[in-house]
Amino acid sequence: MIQKITLLSVIVLSLITLQAKPRKKGFDNLPLLNTKWVLEKIDNAYLFFDDADTAYIVFYDNYKFSGNFSCNIFFGEFSYGKKRIKLDYVGATKKMCFDMHIEERFFKALKNDITHYYIEKNNLYFLYKQKVVCRFRGIVVSN
Repeated sequence: MIQKITLLSVIVLSLITLQAKPRKKGFDNLPLLNTKWVLEKIDNAYLFFDDADTAYIVFYDNYKFSGNFSCNIFFGEFSYGKKRIKLDYVGATKKMCFDMHIEERFFKALKNDITHYYIEKNNLYFLYKQKVVCRFRGIVVSN
């Protein structure tokens, strides 16, 4: 009986130890490239979109990006390192949209405000210096 209790105690302690190990930073993070990053928050304001009006950005292997401001399509080139990102905005369509508020804020952030980024699980954060400017939710894009 004592052997069974001892064995059970060892198993339980082993399981607890395995679960308590800290995860490596970046574990289970989505990749920056070839992920559709859907804008969820900009300048501390949460956004809610209909599927047709979703603002997003996708970064590709060839150092190009494209996306949607919520109405107009945009594209450009980028460079990035471990925590830094530089977006070279190239252009966008110029349709007149019903509500240009989100469009203008997202455009301004991409054009001027992004200096750093980090990915945490399925969220991408764009930062200006130390301040979070945009938060995105990632959706894996199939090739």
